[in-house]
Amino acid sequence: VARVGGSMRKGSGRISMQLSKFSMFSTQKDAFLSASSKGSIAYFNGEWRPHAECTVSIEDQSFRYGYGAFDTLRTFDGKLFRPQAHMDRFQQTLNAVGLPQPFTDKQWIDIMQECVERNHEIRNSDEWGGDHWVSIRQTPSTTIVEAQPIPFRTRAKVFKNGAKVTVPSIRRTPPECLPPRAKLHQYVNQILGDLEVKASDPDAWSVMLDTRGFVAEGKSYNFFIVTKDGVLKTARPQYVLEGVARKTILECAKELGIETQECDYDMYDMYQASEAFITATSLCALPVLSINGRSLGDSMPGPITRKLQLAYSKKAGVEDFVQQYLRYI
Repeated sequence: VARVGGSMRKGSGRISMQLSKFSMFSTQKDAFLSASSKGSIAYFNGEWRPHAECTVSIEDQSFRYGYGAFDTLRTFDGKLFRPQAHMDRFQQTLNAVGLPQPFTDKQWIDIMQECVERNHEIRNSDEWGGDHWVSIRQTPSTTIVEAQPIPFRTRAKVFKNGAKVTVPSIRRTPPECLPPRAKLHQYVNQILGDLEVKASDPDAWSVMLDTRGFVAEGKSYNFFIVTKDGVLKTARPQYVLEGVARKTILECAKELGIETQECDYDMYDMYQASEAFITATSLCALPVLSINGRSLGDSMPGPITRKLQLAYSKKAGVEDFVQQYLRYI
């Protein structure tokens, strides 16, 4: 029994246990971001402020109802990678859900680059790898641009060994309910899927199916398989967020002469795959070791995955982005 607001309320012990259990499943990324945000500078409603002073009103509709949009890109050697592609998606999201558009694309990009430069000056790049995630956020009343160090060190092991993918029972929200192509502050669906798989294996990466039983996407990343005859498959864009990393991989595949299919495919196809990988802004292309405990291929990464990683690196203007992670092994 606990005293709440002057009254006695039963069951608070059970609630505390549930909250404690929930916090156990916080990802390494979340812990890293919390620690790395100390001393960071963000653009907040027209001002540059320390993160600790960027306080969102309890009246903000994104805080209350999840009514907000965002986009996240990364830097290579301190420069924004494909900022216009991210701006196109961000502006489309704002249009789709009726949120304000306070800046032009160029103004957003200039603020993002300045945010990177301001934060680069206050960090030791040798400790964290020198590159950032950069996020832009818009709600009806709040505008934010922030830069966070990419957690190369905490992800080094998974880049060496490959990701263990697990398919949760929870299905991805269908497009007739909420457009998955819009990047919104509405991640509870994906988070629940992620919590389910991490309850069994904290190192697992969730990849959800859609309500039709076809492969969709993960918590904040797209998913690809390579068939035994060398065809690259990923979900149709109507059912997933069209990641910029996803588009970059499709471009690389076309240039390499690798056949690609944006199509419906299911768990049967996943189990037949010779390779698989995850794409996301900071990950670029992360090889997959196993799906639901079943190992893939004979090498890590697989040969096609490796070709795509190197092609991606070339587009980013670096020799090999994988080494940003493996340097910490």
